[in-house]
Amino acid sequence: MQINLMDVHFSGSALAAAWLLMVYALYLQGLLVRRIRANEREASLGWWIGGALCVGTAIWAESLLGLIAMQWPIRVGYVPSTVLLSWLPSVAIGATCVWVLSYRQPSARLVAVATGLIVLGIGMLTVVNASAVVFHTGVFWQSRHLVGGGVVLLCSMVMGYHLLHRDLANEPNQKRNLLSAVLTGSGVRLGQGLLIMAAGAPVGALCLSANRLSADSLEFVLTATILLLLLMVHMGTIQDGHSLRRNADLQRSLEQAQAALDDAVLNDLATGLVNRLGIEQSLRNLLADEGKAVQSLSVLRLNLDGFKVIVETYGHDLGDTLMRHLAARLKALVREGDALSRSDTEEFLLLCKGLSDEHQLVQLAQRLSEAVHQPCFIHEQDIVLSCSIGIATYPSSNNTAQLLSHSRDAMLTARKAGGGVYCFYEAGMDRVGAEQIEMQRDLRHAIERQELCLYFQPKLRALDGSLAGVEALLRWEHPVRGMVSPVQFIPVAERFGLIGELGLWVLEEACRHIRLWHDEGLNIPVAVNLSVHQLRQPDLEQRVREALKKHRVPPHMLIMEVTESAAMEDIEYSLRVFDMLDAIGVRLSIDDFGTGYSSLSYLRRLPARQLKIDRSFVRDLESSLDAQAIVEAVVRLSHALGLKVVAEGVETQVQSNILAALHCDELQGFLFAKPMPAQLLLAWLVQRGANVTPRTEPEPALALEDGAADGAAVDAWPDLEALGS
Repeated sequence: MQINLMDVHFSGSALAAAWLLMVYALYLQGLLVRRIRANEREASLGWWIGGALCVGTAIWAESLLGLIAMQWPIRVGYVPSTVLLSWLPSVAIGATCVWVLSYRQPSARLVAVATGLIVLGIGMLTVVNASAVVFHTGVFWQSRHLVGGGVVLLCSMVMGYHLLHRDLANEPNQKRNLLSAVLTGSGVRLGQGLLIMAAGAPVGALCLSANRLSADSLEFVLTATILLLLLMVHMGTIQDGHSLRRNADLQRSLEQAQAALDDAVLNDLATGLVNRLGIEQSLRNLLADEGKAVQSLSVLRLNLDGFKVIVETYGHDLGDTLMRHLAARLKALVREGDALSRSDTEEFLLLCKGLSDEHQLVQLAQRLSEAVHQPCFIHEQDIVLSCSIGIATYPSSNNTAQLLSHSRDAMLTARKAGGGVYCFYEAGMDRVGAEQIEMQRDLRHAIERQELCLYFQPKLRALDGSLAGVEALLRWEHPVRGMVSPVQFIPVAERFGLIGELGLWVLEEACRHIRLWHDEGLNIPVAVNLSVHQLRQPDLEQRVREALKKHRVPPHMLIMEVTESAAMEDIEYSLRVFDMLDAIGVRLSIDDFGTGYSSLSYLRRLPARQLKIDRSFVRDLESSLDAQAIVEAVVRLSHALGLKVVAEGVETQVQSNILAALHCDELQGFLFAKPMPAQLLLAWLVQRGANVTPRTEPEPALALEDGAADGAAVDAWPDLEALGS
């Protein structure tokens, strides 16, 4: 049955007011969601409740204004209780909208459910508002408008969610936010308008609520009141944003102040380096973060000798300036990834990652010591310092406390020794006795006091007993201790970094004796021992050239003996050093053969001229057929490689006879002579009635500089004369 409904008209002012409230509410909704996201949990909950009330009330008001905009041909009124009741679903709609948008990444299912609930709530709100106008015939609903309004609402809500969600994901932009609110608000207002248009009353129907609330009074009151409410909430969001920004600025200022304070706590103001706390924290973090991944780590502690005296004499200002100069020098030597700190008033700490090779650490300690020792011209004062360096390595010192403590023990040991040296930590070093410290101190001055000397042990040819040369052995004649055994002072020299200086002194003295003997008519080749520390010295070749040139000695008269274990420790580096020495013309000998771990392939590559069988094999020759077999194999192998074989530690005639039968080339040991001073060696030669044996091989040129020969030195060197036994 067709029912004729009353024709209605719409008030433009009411529709405009409804549209304005909806757009403003949606624009404000984005601001509210930002406040929820920006604040802590308690404040966020307050903003959510406030947002639900604000947005919900605005939706309630704009929906009611949309109904008021309908101009009926009869006088109508609105039931107050029903109008107020419609406020509840409006608040629920606002709460749902704000809640969903407050999620930064909500699930698609949540969005779909929330959108459906919002559309259903708006439909329910329209029905409740329409029922506030009571007709005696009731309200009739047109299905086409209901369906159309529902579809428009659904599309508007989906579009609005994506627009607002996009805006919230970016920095605030008022134009973009307002455009999204306008598009979404217009769509929602259109959908609600269609829903309201679906409501109608038949012609002739009477309004039973005509004497209730008037539409004329509601339009102005609702618009003004809700706009005022929205404006107040808007101002609140602005104030909250300012407050949060001020708090954020204050927080940043506090963080910057804290960072500056932390920097001040962890850094030295005078030098700009990290201080003791900073380096300890770096070391602790490194060991904690990398754990077993840290294969090697070294801590070098540099203490400036006499720094306190300088400060007491010239003042703290000069002391700080001096530390800045030294810090700049040391920083120039530090690799990328290493850490240098000023750990105390007169002390630096250097943390080196990936550096554990003792020879590399020795070279680094020497460079650091040389940098400190360079003069500093400050305040018209020429200041020269030395430093005592203590070295501890990981994992021998296996944690932060041990690395710092052990480097300090090693540094204190170096200081007690007189300063100006480096020292590696060894177990029990903190209990090192005064006697060992005094020995190191005396050893440092032994060269200038002329307390060192060379002893020489002859090497005889096994074939006829003639003199083949001598081995130079270092001795120390202390004015109080007497003759100090190398077993005692060589380890001390190695520990305190004096072995390199002693080795160079031995080289100089050996060349000097070769020249002295030549001037007396004797040409005796001298073998000197090359320590593993000397082998790693970068200027070894230059030192050898200088010593040979200074004393006008042909290179072939000098034999340099290197133990098998030292040569094989870093075979590639050893090969380079041996090749350089061989290019000079110096003869090389592999000492203590049989105790190391050399392979035949490496032995074949070494430019050695001699091979010395270790005394442990010689000692067992009389009682062990295995020892004889080993010596015989070594002799045959050496001869096949063009090497001469020297047997050391020969003490009995039986050993000598066996070695001669095995075709060993040269013999050395107490059976023939003990090590003796140069004067006694000459007397021993005279007693034997020995004359120098002529050389059958041509003497090489003396290449001293850039491979050139020192012709005068070679031409002046006579041929070797025979030495009788």
